[in-house]
Amino acid sequence: MKALLIVDPQIDFISGTLPVAGADKAMDRLAETLPAIAVDEIIVTMDCHPIRHCSFKENGGIWPPHCVKYSVGAAIWPPLMQALIEARQPVTFIEKGTAVERDQYSAFDEAYPALLDDAEEIYLCGIAGNVCVLNTLKDLARHGLGDKITVITDAAPSLDDGTALREMIEETDVKITTLNQL
Repeated sequence: MKALLIVDPQIDFISGTLPVAGADKAMDRLAETLPAIAVDEIIVTMDCHPIRHCSFKENGGIWPPHCVKYSVGAAIWPPLMQALIEARQPVTFIEKGTAVERDQYSAFDEAYPALLDDAEEIYLCGIAGNVCVLNTLKDLARHGLGDKITVITDAAPSLDDGTALREMIEETDVKITTLNQL
């Protein structure tokens, strides 16, 4: 079984309150490529913050308000959402960052979906490469899944120049690919 794990492909990270340069193009390309990606399962993580989340600057955090649950900014990027609706594979959505007093950069800090145990390959991409994708990679590697992970580098735009994710890829020795190679 092969799985595609898309981290936080949400409007606020693309054109909203916390945009990542190049995220629109990366998620559009992912949406266009999705029908041709040979996977059996698709998992999408999503920030789903309460209105007064601890990560927001006005509450002592470092980020502007973003991905407030039920807001437009929390929605999946429309072209990608349409591709997910049309996908032939099962799609699972996992919310994170739902507790007011707990920040969460990875949906898998404590556990991960059991279906990933059956995966022989986990393609990992999403936003932002140096924050939530990076922490997702760290957690999955810590859970013993590092040897199954292939990062789709051109579908993981970062707030930095990509250095942090590249360094973690080298440190964990996971595989890499691009959308053109899938």
